[in-house]
Amino acid sequence: MRDIYIKTENGELRKVSKKKLLRLVLILLGIIAAVTAGIILVVRLASGVKDRADVSVTEVEPITGDIFDSGYYKKHETQVLSAGLSEVALARLEETRMASGDEISAMYVKMKRDNPDFAGYLKIDGTEIEYPVMYTPDEPEKYLHKDINGIDCDGGLPFIDARCSIDPYSDNIIIYGHNMRDGSMFGDLEKYTDPEYFNLHPVIHFDTDEGSEEYEIMSVFYDRVYYTDEDEFRFYDFINADDREDYERTVDRLIDKSLYDTEVTAEYKDRLITLVTCSYHEDNGRFVVIAREAK
Repeated sequence: MRDIYIKTENGELRKVSKKKLLRLVLILLGIIAAVTAGIILVVRLASGVKDRADVSVTEVEPITGDIFDSGYYKKHETQVLSAGLSEVALARLEETRMASGDEISAMYVKMKRDNPDFAGYLKIDGTEIEYPVMYTPDEPEKYLHKDINGIDCDGGLPFIDARCSIDPYSDNIIIYGHNMRDGSMFGDLEKYTDPEYFNLHPVIHFDTDEGSEEYEIMSVFYDRVYYTDEDEFRFYDFINADDREDYERTVDRLIDKSLYDTEVTAEYKDRLITLVTCSYHEDNGRFVVIAREAK
C-alpha cells in the first residue's frame, strides 16, 4: 500500500500512518452505520404507530347491539363492590324481599313512585342475584355505576337494554349486570356453567307491575360481541321476532348454543328473559342465561 499524504491548512503535505488511516475509516463507517440504524428505527416506529392506529379503528366499532360495548368497563369488575347500595336503597330492597302476593304489586307501585326508572325486581333463589332492575331507554347506561337513588357505586344496578319495550313487553327482555368479583350483581351468573348449579337454581323471578312472574332457564352459554363485518348470529340482537318462523329459528339457535341440555324450550309467543354479564374467556366475552316464561 502506497504512502498517503493529506494537505494541511497551510498547504503542506503530511504523511498519514496506515494505522491512523484505518482508525479514521472505522470511525466513518461507525457513523454511517449509526445514521442508517436511526433511519430504520424511525421508519419502523412510524409504521408501528400506523398499524396500531389501524387496529384501534377496527376495535372501537365492534358492535351493533350489546349495550356494554360503549360503556362497560372491566376494571370495575375486578374490584370488590366498594360503594354498594345506599342505606335508603338497602332499606327499600329489604322491604321488597319481605313482600309477597299482592304486597309485591303494592311495593312495585311504591318503588316506581320513588324512582320512575324502576322496571321490576329480579331474583334467583339461593343466589346473590336479587336486585331492582332499571329501564332508561333515553339514557341507556344511566345505572351502569349508580344505585337506585342515583348515588355513584361501582356495581351499579341491572338494567334493561334500551331497545327492549316493557309496555307492551317485547318478546325478549335483555338485562345487563356487572360480573363483580365479590359475587354481587351478576357475579353468580357464571356458576351456571355447572349443570348441578342449574338443577339447584332453575328459575328466575322477575316481579313487575303485572305481578310476580317466573321464568324457566332454557339455555346458558359463553359468547362474545361481534365486529360489524362478522357474519354471526348475535344473541343480543333478538328483541322481537318477525314472525313464528323467525321466533322458532332463533330459539333453536339459542338452545344449540347452550353448554348442556336444560330440557326447556320455548314456543311462539312465549316471553323470554336474557341475563347478560361480561366474561373473560376471550376479548369482549359474555356469559348469557336465557329463560322462558313458565307456563
